[in-house]
Amino acid sequence: MDDLELMDLFTQFASPPPSSEGAEPGVRRDRVLQDRARLQEIVALRLTEPDVQHILRDICREAATALGLPIGLVTIVLDEDPHVAAQHALDRVLQETGGTSANWDFCRHTVTDMASFVVNDARTDTRVLDSPLVINDGLRCYAGMPLITSRGHAVGSVCMAGVDTREFSAAELETLQRFTTEATRRIETRRVSAH
Repeated sequence: MDDLELMDLFTQFASPPPSSEGAEPGVRRDRVLQDRARLQEIVALRLTEPDVQHILRDICREAATALGLPIGLVTIVLDEDPHVAAQHALDRVLQETGGTSANWDFCRHTVTDMASFVVNDARTDTRVLDSPLVINDGLRCYAGMPLITSRGHAVGSVCMAGVDTREFSAAELETLQRFTTEATRRIETRRVSAH
């Protein structure tokens, strides 16, 4: 999705979203994802441009290696679909499992909750067991941390995933948080001024 498409989204959600206090979880999540200021932040940081992968790809690789997982991603979560900004081994793993990256929906939880999202066994986790990533692509474990900008917007996720179940230790989650902090620092250098 390019900047013009994102700007089209803003016109759809030009008025401030109503308070999400007391709203059903699904409604609250939609409001977070459609928040105009959050989407403007994605545009200001130019996070859907192809060159962003060059500053984030090594983070994906190094974090996946540190956690001993085959897949490392930085996703930018738009209003509906996530945009894979950078990745390590996603294509290879999905090719082996016959899957697709079209619906990387785990990352939405990380963004809407503005907190880590950890799945040790996706086949038994009621939050995700119906996901195409679990059913079709064989995803079994996931750990993601939100990319929260200096302006307080969760724009995406740094996440690691694998096709085997596993427990994530507190030390591993701290390691992932360090990589997420570095990814956030790097994307902040891309900020453009509003005209």
